[in-house]
Amino acid sequence: MLKLLFSKEYIFLWLIVILIPIIQKKVIGFFGEFWVKLELKKLKKDYKVLNNVIIRTIDNSTHQIDHIVVSKYSIFVIETKQINGYIKGNDYDKNWTVKRGKNTYYINNPVHQNYGHIKALSEVLGINTDKFISIVCISSQAKVRVNSKFVVRIYMLVKYIKSYTNELLSNYIEVYNTLVSRNIKGYTNSRMHVKSVKEIKKVTANDLIKKCPLCGGELVNRQSKYGSFIGCSNYPRCKFKK
Repeated sequence: MLKLLFSKEYIFLWLIVILIPIIQKKVIGFFGEFWVKLELKKLKKDYKVLNNVIIRTIDNSTHQIDHIVVSKYSIFVIETKQINGYIKGNDYDKNWTVKRGKNTYYINNPVHQNYGHIKALSEVLGINTDKFISIVCISSQAKVRVNSKFVVRIYMLVKYIKSYTNELLSNYIEVYNTLVSRNIKGYTNSRMHVKSVKEIKKVTANDLIKKCPLCGGELVNRQSKYGSFIGCSNYPRCKFKK
């Protein structure tokens, strides 16, 4: 019996069983990013699109960013999530809950992840974080119950980007060219990025509680005629509140 279990045929079968979920996840992720890429092609004049960007920061860590849209209106940093099921969470949860049938699992909060990307891009480009717009694009048919202004469904992505009409970056072509030149390409660098992700310190929920996820400003207690609330210290330039 043991001899049969360890035969080449059984070992091959077990490898298939183990690898199918991994391959399936990568394929689903690929199609999610590809779908967003097609949507972003609808952006014409005044928008420059970069897909699957790997940027190295000053401390030699790397950040893989699904999509960046550079325009004179803002720099849009897009994290794509292809998830099926029921998604629940908010900006400050460490993890989001995903329910699929009878199964429940957790994913890292993509808002936190994108916040880290924006901080890295801000450092590399020398541009304040208030010039960046964070977008978590849900490209699946998931039922989203996420309390976050950063979450955008794919069919609303282009419209959402075009809703920003205040010109903030007169040198956006220069910014785009800098990103093109700083984009690391190739298999080796991709593997280095995977290693770097395991080593770098993650942005924690506590960091985000103190910092505005929109612009990186301090979150402070503010007062209005309706009562007190927590808002960004950069108000009215930044209108984030919770």
